[in-house]
Order: sequence, then C-alpha cells, then structure tokens
Amino acid sequence: MKLLVINPNTSQFVTDKLSATVSAAADSGVKVTAVTGRKGPPIVGTRAECAIAAVEAMELAVEHGQDADAILLGISFDTGLDAIREVMPMPVVGMSEAGMLAATTLARSFSMVTFGDRAVPIYDELIAHYRLSGRSAGTVSLPPLSLQELQDPMLIVDRLAAKINQTAAQNGAESVVLAGAVFAGIAPVLKDRVSIPVVDGIVAGVGLLQMLHQLNTAKPKQGSYRYPAAKTLTGMSDAMTRHFQELPD
Repeated sequence: MKLLVINPNTSQFVTDKLSATVSAAADSGVKVTAVTGRKGPPIVGTRAECAIAAVEAMELAVEHGQDADAILLGISFDTGLDAIREVMPMPVVGMSEAGMLAATTLARSFSMVTFGDRAVPIYDELIAHYRLSGRSAGTVSLPPLSLQELQDPMLIVDRLAAKINQTAAQNGAESVVLAGAVFAGIAPVLKDRVSIPVVDGIVAGVGLLQMLHQLNTAKPKQGSYRYPAAKTLTGMSDAMTRHFQELPD
C-alpha cells in the first residue's frame, strides 16, 4: 500500500514527526510518503488559517496523490478532508476523524485535548460535523505552546497528563483524543500517567486506512462524495487545474 501523509502547514518538523509515527505504526509493506505545505501558516490554529490550509492540502493531494492507495490528512482540524475525499478516488481519512472513531470504540465518551483556547470551538464544531456530539465530554485546552514545546512535546508531558486526568475527573471523559499533529507519537509516554485511554489520531488513521485498503471498495457513484463535474479553474496550479479538468464523468 502506498500511503500519502499530508501536512498542510509549513513546518517541516511536524511532517518529520508524522512520517516517523506513521512508519512505526504501519505494516511492513506500506510505503509512506509525507509532504509539507509550501504556502500558509507554520502552525494552523484559527478558522482563517484553516481556510488557507484547506487549499494547500488539496494542492498537495492532487500533486502527490495520483498513485497513492490511501491519504492520511495530518492536521488535527481535518482541514480540507471532505473536499479531498470528494475529488480523489482512494480512501482519505483525517487524523481527528480516525481518533474520534477509535475513542468511541474504547469508551462511552471522549474529550479532545489541545493547546490554545481559540482551537476549542473549532474542535467542537468538528465533533458536531461528525455527529459525535452525543459522545463528547468536551474539548479542553492547555495554554498556547512555545515553538520549543511544539517541537518537543515531551517538555509538556506532565501538564498534558494533568489535563487529561482533569477532564476525566471533572467532565466524565472515558477516553481522550490528542488534538494536535505535534502530539503524534506521544501517546505511549502518557499511557501510564493517566487514568483513561489516550488515542493518537495518526496511529488510528494508519490502522483505519489499512482496513479500508483491504476492503477494496469503489469510489461512490452517487452521494455527496461522488466526483463533481469536470471544470476549468483559473489561477490555480497546473496540477490542480489538470485534475479538475480530467475528473471522470
């Protein structure tokens, strides 16, 4: 299986972390390619930045995903997921989508744990989009992280564990999803420090995509994820323009 991992922010250290986590989680026969955004913010944290990242995510998908068997969107807002899923033929999964689905199989309720208060309502909206509000114990947040902390989340493990235990005790969360691509690979460190299961959406996404690849289902021919009509775009990259012109009937 050829697996494309898309990081639509412009921070290479995030892509490196995603690539390492995916490679460790994937079966031995999986070929992993990870790509980084070229335009936009270094870390995505607001609705406006999500709008920028969504276009970049689609650009990366159509440019690098033509021979992929599956695509994992490595941004915890799942930015651009529905749009990419609409125009690409292979399974496409968002890391938070996968994390939430895994969390609901482990427990009756889950919390998202993130950093920065501005992100909280965006995650709550994402939970509602996936129709999982009834299983959500809310989104909780650490204060914004410094660049050093973003690059090395081991520096905040104690604070992160305390926040997880707090949402379990106060909000009734029975599992937790790590909301941030920078948290990729850190779940094993938290496992013995917290009282509830911790889900890494990147690891969950790898497992989900491997399952979907084995199912070998077809691209929908009806419904909201069927291909849109071919169209000529203006001002977009050559790859994007060509992809939209050549969409199947």
